[in-house]
Amino acid sequence: MLNDDCLLLICGELSIRDQFVLLQLEDARLGHLILDIWKRKYGKQFDWHHYHEEEQLKLLSAREQSQLLHHMANRTQALLNLHGSCSEVCLDWLSRIRGNRQCLPRMLKMSFRECNSLLLRQLPEICINIVHLQLGWGVGLKPADLGILFGQLKQLTVFELHTKGSRNHNGHGNRSDYNYNCVDDNDNDEDYSWTNIKYGQTLQTLKLPACIVRATAMEIHQLPQLRQLTGFLCCCSASTESATPSATLPADDKANAAGNEAATNIISACLQALHGCQIVGLHLQCQLDASLPRLLLSGAQTGAVRLHRLAWHSQLTVHYDAMDGSIKWLPQQPQVAHALLPFIASQAKSLHELDFTRNIHATPTFLTKLAKLLPRYRSPALDDDDDDASTLSPSSSLTPISVWHDNCSRVSTATDATETNDLAFVDLELQRLLNEHGQDT
Repeated sequence: MLNDDCLLLICGELSIRDQFVLLQLEDARLGHLILDIWKRKYGKQFDWHHYHEEEQLKLLSAREQSQLLHHMANRTQALLNLHGSCSEVCLDWLSRIRGNRQCLPRMLKMSFRECNSLLLRQLPEICINIVHLQLGWGVGLKPADLGILFGQLKQLTVFELHTKGSRNHNGHGNRSDYNYNCVDDNDNDEDYSWTNIKYGQTLQTLKLPACIVRATAMEIHQLPQLRQLTGFLCCCSASTESATPSATLPADDKANAAGNEAATNIISACLQALHGCQIVGLHLQCQLDASLPRLLLSGAQTGAVRLHRLAWHSQLTVHYDAMDGSIKWLPQQPQVAHALLPFIASQAKSLHELDFTRNIHATPTFLTKLAKLLPRYRSPALDDDDDDASTLSPSSSLTPISVWHDNCSRVSTATDATETNDLAFVDLELQRLLNEHGQDT
C-alpha cells in the first residue's frame, strides 16, 4: 500500500477535475489528501475562469461545479473571475452558503465577471472581511446596491467596477462593446442618485466607469485614504448635458470624439473636486485630443498636478475590412504628442519616470524634442552595459528621469493582459488629500 507521501505526489499531478472525482469516492484518506493539496496550491487564490477555459471544469455538471466552488471557497483567500449574475453554479453556491447560515471569514478578495443587485446585497453577509472586490457590470445595477455594499464592508480598501465597454476579460476588446446603457439611473428618488452615493471610508483604490467618477467626484474627494483613482472611459461619459451617467453611446463614427471628451471630463472633474490634493502619478491609455494636455498644464500651474510618474500608451483604433481583408490602424492626431511636450516640461522638477511603451507616437523625433526639454532625460535604450550609465554628465548631481519606450533594450516583454490597446482608461495616483491637508495645518 502506498504511503501518504506517495499518494500526495501522485494526486498532486492530476488535473483538478480528476482530483474532484477522487474526492467524490468518499474515501477519508484520499479526501484528506485532496483537500490538503487544494489548500496548499490555492490557499492564496483560485481563478475560476482559468480552469473553466482549460476545459477542466466544463466536463463537470453544474451541481458538481458548485460543490467544487464550495470546497475552494473554504480553502482560499481569493476567488477570481466568478460568473456572478448568470451562472447557475455561482447562484447555487451562494444559496447553499446562505441556507446553511455560513460565512467565509478568510475570504479577502473576490472578482465577478458580472454582477446584479441580488449578488451585491448577499455578498456582505457571506464575506464580511473582504478587502478587495472587483465587479463586472450587470443589468439593473443601482446606486443603492453599491451604497449597501459600502455600508456593510467595513474593511474594503480596493473596489473596482468594470463596464462591458471598459474591460474585456480575455484581453481583447471591440468598440461594439460600448453599445449599452452605462448605468441605470431611472429612479427619481434622491436616495438612489449616483451623486449621493456614499463610498467606504477605508477605500485606498477606486476604479470606476468615468461617468460615475464624474457624477460622484465631490464624494470621492472626501475619502480620507484614497491613493489611486481610475476612470474607465465609457463613451457615454462624453455627454455634458447631464450630471448623471445615463446617456447611451453615440453613433459609431462619433466614438473616438466621445472617448476624447471622456478623458478630458474625468480629469477636469478630478481637478475641480480633489482640491487640496496632488496628482503624483498619471497613466493614460485612451484616445486624447490636444485639450487634455492644456487642461493638465493649467492644473500644473495651480499645483494640483505634480507628477512623479507619467505613462502614456496610445489607444489605436483598428478597422478590418471583411471585403478585401485590409486592416487600417488609426492613431491619435499628431498634435496630441506636440501638445503633451509643454506639460511634460512643466513637470521636470518632480518627474522620476516616463513610460511611453506601446505608444507609436514615441518616435525618435518626439523623444529628441523631449530630451531637449528635460535636462535629466535618461533613456535606458542609450545605456551601455554599465547600470549607472546615463545621458547626464559625470559631474551632474541630479537624479535622472528614466524614459521608457519600445526601443529600450531592457523593456520587459511581459505586459499585463489587462493593459492592452483595447482598454481605455485614465489612472491617477493621489497624494495629500484634503482632510490630510487640514490635519497638517
